[in-house]
Amino acid sequence: MPRRSYESIRKQIEKLEAQAAKLEAVADEKKKKSVGQVVTLMKKLDVTAEDLVEYRPRRGRAAKKAAGTRKPVAPKFRNSKTGETWSGRGRTPRWLAALEAQGKSREDYRIQ
Repeated sequence: MPRRSYESIRKQIEKLEAQAAKLEAVADEKKKKSVGQVVTLMKKLDVTAEDLVEYRPRRGRAAKKAAGTRKPVAPKFRNSKTGETWSGRGRTPRWLAALEAQGKSREDYRIQ
């Protein structure tokens, strides 16, 4: 396999950089055209940038957090020996499940 010279590799790099620049220019033109169409439609419908922020759809964790940021809930059950508490939401904690397995009632640990 013949070894390439530094100069031939340099020319190839310049050629690829020129191709990349053309592709970026095409992408920028598409973006400008799209933004222009959006601006035109916004003017037609009397939509402002603030409207976009207010009504943008949320996705993933941000949507869950924004949709239902929960406040802390006061504990409803307490283990008097260890001081551990549980709000009554979510999975039953191990300490309470173990006590129930021993035949004790959950209500015995309810905070009054």
